[in-house]
This record gives sequence, structure tokens and C-alpha cells, in this order.
Amino acid sequence: MSITRENPLPLYHQLKEAIVEKVENGEWLPGNPIPTELELQKTYKLSRTTVRQALGELVAAGTLTRIQGKGTFVAEPKLEAIRPAITSFTHDMSEKGYMVSSIVLECGDSVANSKIQRLFQLGNDTHIFQLNRIRLVQGVPIAIQHVSLNIALTPAIHLEHYDFSQASLYRALAHEGVHLWEAEETVEPELADPMQAELLQIPLGALLLSLTRVTNIRDGRPFEYAQTTYRADKYKYSIKLR
Repeated sequence: MSITRENPLPLYHQLKEAIVEKVENGEWLPGNPIPTELELQKTYKLSRTTVRQALGELVAAGTLTRIQGKGTFVAEPKLEAIRPAITSFTHDMSEKGYMVSSIVLECGDSVANSKIQRLFQLGNDTHIFQLNRIRLVQGVPIAIQHVSLNIALTPAIHLEHYDFSQASLYRALAHEGVHLWEAEETVEPELADPMQAELLQIPLGALLLSLTRVTNIRDGRPFEYAQTTYRADKYKYSIKLR
């Protein structure tokens, strides 16, 4: 792809398209270094400012990644969940051959806050099962997940027996006889706050994808409220429509 000043698109945008084209056609492979800023300036006859703006936006988008002291590299493909049904993070990633693990931040009975009380239609001081985890893929922190379960609907289950640093919550629920029926999800962007940045090992203010899921059991009552915040540089979300 040539970059010309006759093109109405800004020069930095043209450079971005040229780089993306090289990545998508396999000319520049994941994990490989790209040409230096100076080399890109000479190749495309562009200013340093233009090259830096293009590279900065591609790094922010997750197409490229910078390694301090080494340069700029083509990023590994983003992890992708395709939603044909209600599936867990463990299932989505394991299906693609990735090793999934978790760091458990909180696990056990907890008093429902006012938001969860309204959603689950619970009284004051009613207990729920709370599971908060950092989700890792191949040992890299990808997401922070907060899950609240309406255990008043399923008093016979015993989730305290499971090691959720390795176990899938949905598999545990199925083993306990809980069958999830339908779910509604919303996706919103947000910027990493100090705690999220520390837990996910990303810069403060980095772009995140926040997925909120409310899952019902067969009789239509809400059983699960889950909020999962993903690194936007490592994860993308797809939906199959028919």
C-alpha cells in the first residue's frame, strides 16, 4: 500500500493501514519486530511525529506491542470468545488450546449488597456466594471477574469444596445439579483504575472491556450476576448471529 499526500486520509492513518495490511497478509508475523521508527520514516518519507502517532495508536489497539529497550513487535492474536451459547471463560479458552488458571481474591458466602439484593430480590442480610478472581491464560493476567450467585435458590449446593484457582465455576455448578438456562450480556469500554492496572499488570488508564452477565435458571429467576473486565489489548468479543 502506497502512502501519498493526495490521499484525503491523514498520513498517520495511511501508515496504520499499511502496517495492518502487512500483519494481516502474514508479511509481518506475531512476535516479530517491525522496522524501527527511523526505517519507517525513510521507507514512507514521513516525519517522526507521524510515525510515532501511527505506532502509538496501533499499540493502543493491540495490533503492536512495545518491549522496553527492544523495540516494537507484532502482537500475538487477541484471545476471542464466540458466543453461540452460555459458556464459561474456561471453556472458551480451553476450546482454543489455552491453559487457563485463576488467582482467587475472594471465595465464599457474603452478604449481598443493595444492587445484588434488588437484582436477586433478596431481603437485607441475605447471603450469596461470592467468587472474585483474576483470570489467567498461559500464565498472563487477562481479566478480573466478580461473580455473585443467588444460593438461596439452590441451598443444597456445596461450592466450598472446589478449588477455583483451577476449577471452572460452570462445571462445578453442573456437577452440583444447577442448570443455567439463559443469559443477557452487556459490553462497555472503560479505563483501568489503579487497582485494575496493578492486578492486570497494565498501565493506568489502559482500555478495558467490561462484560456484565445476568444468568437465569430455567424458571426465569436470576441466579448469577457476573462482571468480567478484560484487557482490550489481549481480548476481543464476537457473537454469532443467525
